[in-house]
Amino acid sequence: MKKLETYKSPTSPDNSTGPKNPTSPEKPETYNTPKEILVLGHCLLNPLARLKGAKPATAIDPKGANIIQLPCPESMYLGMRRREITKDQLDHPAYRRFCRKIFTPLADMLEDLAANGIKLRIIGVPKSPSCGVYITSVGGEPGKSKEFHHSHAPGPGVFMEEIIKELEGRGVEFEIEDAGK
Repeated sequence: MKKLETYKSPTSPDNSTGPKNPTSPEKPETYNTPKEILVLGHCLLNPLARLKGAKPATAIDPKGANIIQLPCPESMYLGMRRREITKDQLDHPAYRRFCRKIFTPLADMLEDLAANGIKLRIIGVPKSPSCGVYITSVGGEPGKSKEFHHSHAPGPGVFMEEIIKELEGRGVEFEIEDAGK
């Protein structure tokens, strides 16, 4: 077995001459990494999490960006075979508690990143009852109905409200917007 200090990766070039300046360590690969993180609604990267039959979310090109993908609270809470639902139907203590629970570990990480000078940009999903930022779906009559009627209203969805409250409560600076804005 070769010693660690003499190990050469089969894909790396032969550096048998050694480093040019042995007293100066090489800069890590992340040295020029942008100082911004995009925190994206789950279905912006994974369209399979969207409600069956829903239009695709606004496309996001994450190429070259630092990305954190939020979990999809609706698919986690209601499953992949869920029906169309609105903010009014999700706006209850159990769902809000669930949203806080799944976001708390991410909030810890985002708080730490922001404290170290990283700019946070949260991108929500327009019209989503959970992840909308500027517009969300409302309505939906309770009980059995043949047709599902709803409309859109200004304001964030339930999950985004909980994210905003959590980060503001921690004093974390962030920007937030819907995809496509």
